[in-house]
Amino acid sequence: MSAPPAGLDAARVSRNLELHAAAAAGDAAQAKALLDAGADVWWEDEATLGWDALHYAAERGDAKLCRLLLRRGAIWNAVDVNGYTAAEVAWSLNDGATYQTILDEAVRQTVIRNLLAQKAEQQRLEGGGEEAEAEAEASTSGSAQIAADGSLVLRVDSGDEVGADPKAFLASKLRFETGADGKERCVDRDGGVVMAAWETDIMERTAALLCEGQRDGFSALNIGFGLGIIDGFLQRYKPGRHVIVEPHPDVLAHLRAKGWDKLPGVEIWERRWQDCLAELGDFDVIYTDTYSEDYAALRAFFEELPNLVSGPDARFSFFHGLAGTNRFLYDVYTRVAELDLRGIGLGTEWEEMRPQLTEETWQGTLRSYWTLDSFRIPLCRMNVF
Repeated sequence: MSAPPAGLDAARVSRNLELHAAAAAGDAAQAKALLDAGADVWWEDEATLGWDALHYAAERGDAKLCRLLLRRGAIWNAVDVNGYTAAEVAWSLNDGATYQTILDEAVRQTVIRNLLAQKAEQQRLEGGGEEAEAEAEASTSGSAQIAADGSLVLRVDSGDEVGADPKAFLASKLRFETGADGKERCVDRDGGVVMAAWETDIMERTAALLCEGQRDGFSALNIGFGLGIIDGFLQRYKPGRHVIVEPHPDVLAHLRAKGWDKLPGVEIWERRWQDCLAELGDFDVIYTDTYSEDYAALRAFFEELPNLVSGPDARFSFFHGLAGTNRFLYDVYTRVAELDLRGIGLGTEWEEMRPQLTEETWQGTLRSYWTLDSFRIPLCRMNVF
């Protein structure tokens, strides 16, 4: 066995290894006794696969034990040395019950954390000071770290890529190019893909779900122009008013070069959506797909929807690319988004489709942001479900 991490003595490591053995054997009584005695439910054994007790319980297929470990502090999104969560272990073994148990707890914890973050942000805006800021930071997702006393803390990773900072992104240069797959894409200075033409089929279907059956001269709002793919499809349905909100100067230049600012009924708002929603009015069709913004920003947009929809027949959708490289996290975000939308009075239906991607799609870019077999398109309405 390797030397214990700083802050953990040999006795504590031994107790943690006993917890792993109990989880692997499905011995819930022993696991509970070890936890009561101070075993660290989150501890990962770096001498093996980097698994924690939850990974072993998931491999065992013991949903009840997984629930116990999660309620005692197991980290639902902790990954092993190969980047796999416990839920993915269960999925690989076709264990739907254990997978669902971990998914349900992940959603529960994420919703609670989001509520705490909202509360802390409200306190900060009302003058809560440093304490509220600390609470907001603690309630965001981060990576597990061991403190000097051996306790678990969360460290928030801000990242140094321009795509991780909305202000830096808006001040950075973008390039519009043809990728190795022969299709258009927009890329930031780090090589991060802002938008690419592989999304075309998704955008076409989304526009159909939003626009088919709308009244003549309906109004449409799109947040984030990108390559203008969905705006092109929206135009097929002849909206009477088509508002595009886009703050990035390079995207605006690209937009003008394509003549979008001269189309009848099209309005270009050269501002961040946070700065102009109150002035826009209401709409029959609403869509959002921004870059460099996280789920907290998307949830903030959700909360504005009651003031943006024209009535109960209005429709809303967004590009659900949240965690598009991890099926488990994608499932978590799907459920959390649906619950958050339900909380403000919107019902959501999901339509799945298979994206058309090739190996060449991501060639010459920082990384792929989509690797899953299926993509979920949300269609949301007020007070209809």
